[in-house]
Amino acid sequence: MSFDFDAGKYAIYMWPAFAVSAVAFAWLIGDSLAMARRWRREAERLQAELDETRP
Repeated sequence: MSFDFDAGKYAIYMWPAFAVSAVAFAWLIGDSLAMARRWRREAERLQAELDETRP
């Protein structure tokens, strides 16, 4: 399977659109991973506090 990179006269519109989409997906993935790490740290902190208060 080969991909034809020639977009013809529409290349000026297609390639920037692909680039913007790729950047947006990368941003969303990175932000989701960062938020998951923050929530995990917060959950671990709260669990530690809960474990400290139990006899």
